[in-house]
Amino acid sequence: RSSDLQKKMIYFYLTVHSEGNSEIAILAINTLQKDCKDESPLIRGLALRSLASLRLSHLAEYLVPTLKQCLTDSSPYVRKTAIIATLKLYRIAPDTFRQMGLQDKMLGMLRDNDTTVAMNSLAVLQEVTRDDGGFQITRNILIYLLNRLRDLSEWHQPQVLQLVLKYTPQNEEEMFDIMNLIEERLRGSNSAVILACSHVFLHLTQNLPAVHKQVFERLKEPLLTLMSASNCAETSYSVLCHIRLLAQRDAKTFQNASKDFYIRHTDPSYVRAVKVEILALIATEQSWSDIVNELAVYASDSNTHVARLVISAMCRIALRLEQAASPVLNHFLEFLTLDLEHVRGKTLDCMKDFLRRYNRVDMVKPFLDCVVKSYQDMAFEDEESRLAFIWVLGEFGQHIDDAPYLIEGMSADFNGEPAPLRAEILTTTMKLFFKRPPEMQPVMGSIFNQAINDFSHADVHDRALFYFRLLRLNPKAAHEIVSGTKESVKSFLEENDADKRDKLFEEFNSMSVMYNTPSSVFQRAAYEDEDEEDEESDEEEEVEEEDEDNEGGLLNTPAPKIVSKGLHLSDEADIESPAFQKKWAKLEAVEVIPLRFKSIPSADALEERLETVNIFAMAQGQQGGTTKVYLFAQPTADMNAHYLVELLIQATAAGQATIKTDDKHGKEFAALFKKAISAFCS
Repeated sequence: RSSDLQKKMIYFYLTVHSEGNSEIAILAINTLQKDCKDESPLIRGLALRSLASLRLSHLAEYLVPTLKQCLTDSSPYVRKTAIIATLKLYRIAPDTFRQMGLQDKMLGMLRDNDTTVAMNSLAVLQEVTRDDGGFQITRNILIYLLNRLRDLSEWHQPQVLQLVLKYTPQNEEEMFDIMNLIEERLRGSNSAVILACSHVFLHLTQNLPAVHKQVFERLKEPLLTLMSASNCAETSYSVLCHIRLLAQRDAKTFQNASKDFYIRHTDPSYVRAVKVEILALIATEQSWSDIVNELAVYASDSNTHVARLVISAMCRIALRLEQAASPVLNHFLEFLTLDLEHVRGKTLDCMKDFLRRYNRVDMVKPFLDCVVKSYQDMAFEDEESRLAFIWVLGEFGQHIDDAPYLIEGMSADFNGEPAPLRAEILTTTMKLFFKRPPEMQPVMGSIFNQAINDFSHADVHDRALFYFRLLRLNPKAAHEIVSGTKESVKSFLEENDADKRDKLFEEFNSMSVMYNTPSSVFQRAAYEDEDEEDEESDEEEEVEEEDEDNEGGLLNTPAPKIVSKGLHLSDEADIESPAFQKKWAKLEAVEVIPLRFKSIPSADALEERLETVNIFAMAQGQQGGTTKVYLFAQPTADMNAHYLVELLIQATAAGQATIKTDDKHGKEFAALFKKAISAFCS
């Protein structure tokens, strides 16, 4: 044993230092080849692994003879090690790998008696065929591997189940045969196996609606059992995220299991958050009452994020089920009396949507009285609460006696308020003026005077000027625009995101489900990063060459910057605002870039930075807590084409850039834009 340990230490030293001292490594090759024939399988496997790990450029000529011998070794451990060594051979000498026919050899070793050897062969096959579209599974191999599922470890079973996703059954009978072979896996306790099996069932039946619905029912019990029986909160969270996705497509499946999603005192905040979302999805005409009462208890949760989600969930239930509206409204009235700023603020924010759906005065009058009294007793301090309160004053000011005087109080320090609040106060002032002119006329004059003469924020200034000119020109038209009749909102766009849901179903049993976001948003292939680095280096070289060519020139005119090969941006780009709007509405987005800023950048700094690469600003402003900047550029090759950008910067320093163009170099422009704005991003 002491000798074996010494060998292991020596071999480890050789593999680590072989790259810097190749002469010593070459001297050790004979010893390693000799040990590959040792009586002990542990020594044979160790020697082969060490030989394959030597960092030598001409390793293949020493490795190939030993590899052939070890692939047929009597010991499963040695065969398993030899299979991994074939992958190392593929890395350093892919041509040798193919000439030896090792891919066919790996295919044959899928039928090895030892399951670990077979699964290592499968892993190698998937790796070496990745560039060719992946391992092409055949019916015979698939059925053979599925029949061996019960013999495989829980680590290897998902590996085989993933193969089913790449196979298309020839008919329904074959599909049901495959499902029968793997159905037994749903009775286990391993989350990876159950989720992989669920993915297979959903994938195979996606074009058969009736069978697909039955699959939902079949998956219900295994998923609920896995969620509740797991002692690991992270596992429960993963399962809950997948249940949430299933409930979004068919909420009726889990409508009778609402109590399984009630919060336990031991649940961490992230588990509570997903349970609350699921409860909102599965509430029905029979179960909504119990669910709403249960959620109301959670509204005072110590975690502010969970408390806000609870209030949002109650609002979604009320918007979807009319019979739940009055009870939810009563709970909201109770929330407004709590001395919890985040609860009051979120309640007011949700009431904006509630009042757009249910705007009958007899129904909402108690809320209007309560919200004014709550404001007078404990003034709202956070921006979210105040924005919602001001909106309520504008929409229902004719039913609130003190509405003009509340706005008058806010106008005293109008220019000291944040820009979103000033914009909301302006709009509310206009709405109240048409409902209660005598009381609002002096207040409106004061607010207009402050807003028009303050140039610190373009959106507020322009909105005030627009309202003022509209009133002076045509008061009747102003009334129709600002305070016209509104219909009750039946549904909200955010609830009908079917495209996103379909993409998540395609990526079932992946991180996309837990992020609740398709992988295209947060993941990029490695080769894309390499291509971008190559493009950037080419761009830097070309710009340097251009600068050198321009130095000392007779004409001191600035040349357009080269973005990348084939693309030049003009420093005389131009487009009128109506043309910008028309093109923006017509064109499709060529790329949407998620951004994370170090801190919220000023619009002036952004414009100055982007102008250095001939990208110019069209307009900027704020909506809610989001800053919007619209930008444009033109290629010198086609002055009729434009690159249009909408840059959104949120108060949380998160952002997004949407790029549209009618030119063929959209991707190159997107790469330049990302590089130009990277100075502001983390």
